[in-house]
Amino acid sequence: MGVTDWFIGLFKNNTTVSLDMYTGEIAAELFYKELAIQASINLISNAVARSEFQTYEKGKSTRGENYYLFNVEPNKNKSSSKFWRDVIHKLIYDNECLIIQNNGYFYVADSYEVTKYAFKDYVYKDVEVDGLKLDKPYFESEVFHFELHNEKIKNVVDGLYKSYSKLIAASQGHYKKNNARRGALKIPSSYPETDKAQKALQELLSKKFKRFFEAEGGAVLPLTNGMEYEELSSNIGIKGGIEGRDIRAFIDDIFDFTAIAFQIPPQLLRGNVQDTEKVINNLLTLCINPLVELLQDEINRKYYGKQAFLERTYLKIDTSIIKSVDIKDIASALDILERIGAFSIDDSLRVLGMEPLNTKWSKARWMTKNYERVEDRFKGGG
Repeated sequence: MGVTDWFIGLFKNNTTVSLDMYTGEIAAELFYKELAIQASINLISNAVARSEFQTYEKGKSTRGENYYLFNVEPNKNKSSSKFWRDVIHKLIYDNECLIIQNNGYFYVADSYEVTKYAFKDYVYKDVEVDGLKLDKPYFESEVFHFELHNEKIKNVVDGLYKSYSKLIAASQGHYKKNNARRGALKIPSSYPETDKAQKALQELLSKKFKRFFEAEGGAVLPLTNGMEYEELSSNIGIKGGIEGRDIRAFIDDIFDFTAIAFQIPPQLLRGNVQDTEKVINNLLTLCINPLVELLQDEINRKYYGKQAFLERTYLKIDTSIIKSVDIKDIASALDILERIGAFSIDDSLRVLGMEPLNTKWSKARWMTKNYERVEDRFKGGG
């Protein structure tokens, strides 16, 4: 039954009708959950992309082909920052990521089929890269296969959101109800029942009232045939929601739950900048470093192998450069590290993001005369 038909049955009595403002339908789909997930993935992938993939040969830091491959150009189509962002995005979103090697370059697989065996290499078939399906099967030892958890963390967030989104929708509806204008339209019993009058009433209800309620400035509502409109009290400006909570509080909850799932400090995901240094340290310790170790271990065991690793030829991902530091904040620490011989001048320059001098004296270790060996300190029974 249309709203106009409903009114027609009331014409024979002098009736007061309650009207709520109509401004359009509420969208069925809410995107807060996807926003929280994408924000988490972007935060993690940006942090990993900022890391330095350090390469070592026989225990010495080197910058050769492998360094360039991991830090600058993994393949001809993507820079390292774009490549590792894609890797992390796929790893977190799909719970796993497959990287194949072709002509010395690395490529992220869009899709693949895997056959698992208990005591021999898994086999990956129908590997697709950028829309191209490859005929060649790849063995486990030939690929990087990163796997995050036994269960997709995104599925857990999805399941949580299915229930929690009902609370958001309810709060949203409550908010709209509280902030709606309300009025009473009095229609006299003498209102004509002609087709023309009914058409005018329909236009009044569906168009004129809508424009009147939606007007940002002053507005006039023309009424005829003895009709009267009276503004009723409303809750405009009064906060409303389930148990007094507003919509933003529920959205913050979604971000908090998602952050916890990805082991990100919740205040960082929400953009709260208080205690930033402590929050960044927690992010590195709980989220980024474990993820980086996963990448690092897989690369070392597949790309370098056991023998090279035991001979101290390996890859190490340095996350210390993720944090932006003020030179004044670390000057004292660098001074101490140089005085006890832990750092050379070149080491300090690298920490500061500067190019090392690579001279004999800048590579040397120095120690202040204030320090001496423990056994020397107690010679002569002192």
